Amino acid sequence: MQAQMERRRFLGISKYAEDKPCPPYSISIDKFSDACTGCGDCVSACPEKILLISERSRLAVVDFGMGSCTFCEECVDACKEGALVKTDEAPWAMKATIGSNCLSFQKIACRACADFCEMRAIRFHLGLGGQQIPDLDSEACTGCGACLVACPNGSIEMREIKLQEEVL
Repeated sequence: MQAQMERRRFLGISKYAEDKPCPPYSISIDKFSDACTGCGDCVSACPEKILLISERSRLAVVDFGMGSCTFCEECVDACKEGALVKTDEAPWAMKATIGSNCLSFQKIACRACADFCEMRAIRFHLGLGGQQIPDLDSEACTGCGACLVACPNGSIEMREIKLQEEVL
């Protein structure tokens, strides 16, 4: 196992090859994949039950299909390995994105995402013909996933926003 880890590190390959994101407060992905042992302490500590150990990577991941994150920091307190660390910065760079298959773009009245967004990062404005158009304020979005859970159409996904994307 140690030889495999050294080979990954030498080749610059992270064992974190997931569709689901690392938990909030994770250290960088490469360091997280080395530090996280998959012990499940963070999973047990999560009151929202959105963390799980991936069968694929054997590391902790977030499953927004189970709910949203309150950023309570219970997972950080439970992590003895140092893979999750409290900082003064945002817990992660995850932000919601609204896809073109949003019901509002199809002229179907739906505001579920805005109703569940505590930060009011999603608002609707009137478009042509009275159509309600969603507006997402990425500055206000914490990436909690409440809007994703609420969306009846699966039109919202969480993406890691890089600094370059925010500046542009």
